[in-house]
Amino acid sequence: MTTSIQSLRSKTIRLAKLKLDEHRQLGLLSPLNIFEVADLYDRIKNTQEKLEVDPHSMELHLN
Repeated sequence: MTTSIQSLRSKTIRLAKLKLDEHRQLGLLSPLNIFEVADLYDRIKNTQEKLEVDPHSMELHLN
């Protein structure tokens, strides 16, 4: 279960970085607005902070 959550976190970061790179390359032609770009930066930052602070914070415990 833990590896799938870590994989999901990694995928979230990877996709956000990919969209930001595409936005950077397109410049003014990018379909993203300032709020979408800020959201992508926040996703990267928050996900990385969660991994640093508590790597098991999003684990599911099924009893």
